Amino acid sequence: MSQTTKQTVVPCLLQSWHLSESEIYHWLLKQSGDPQLSFDLLQDTFLRALQQQKKFCDIQNQRAWLFRVAHNLLLDALRRQPLSVDITSYQQLESPLSDGSAAVESLAQCLPKALTKLSPAEQEIIRQCDLLGLSQQAFADAHQLSLSAVKSRIQRARKKLKQILQQQCQIRFDEQQRVCCFIASDA
Repeated sequence: MSQTTKQTVVPCLLQSWHLSESEIYHWLLKQSGDPQLSFDLLQDTFLRALQQQKKFCDIQNQRAWLFRVAHNLLLDALRRQPLSVDITSYQQLESPLSDGSAAVESLAQCLPKALTKLSPAEQEIIRQCDLLGLSQQAFADAHQLSLSAVKSRIQRARKKLKQILQQQCQIRFDEQQRVCCFIASDA
């Protein structure tokens, strides 16, 4: 072993590891259903603990720390896995392009209509900052306004546009205020 890879295993780490190793492995196996992935994540968990060296002994609840590390490693591994969906159970499939593009076209037609419901000043700030990508500072400089005034104006304009989109375009927003649902219509 080279000097850079050689690590001293702290006795408190070994003691805590021996008490938790089997439990962590079985928990990982239950969560992932993959013995090899579980073993790999178990080894990664030990390596993370080993990197702590003597600081590991200062951890109040070493078992909980090991489980938290294993949990985070599992989440990272699952995020890296490609998502696959079994579509054989669907009875009726429509072309995603025809259905999706109709909704997108309808939404694309609804947005300009909704913008016309805003005042000219609100339309301008939304177009310049949100649609054309002009920074709020550049907008403030061009219109001789303070940055806080621009931030306030754009916030009010966005709030009003959101209400119009909800009412006229039947757009719904999720908890993070992203568009989650849209019903195509002739609004």
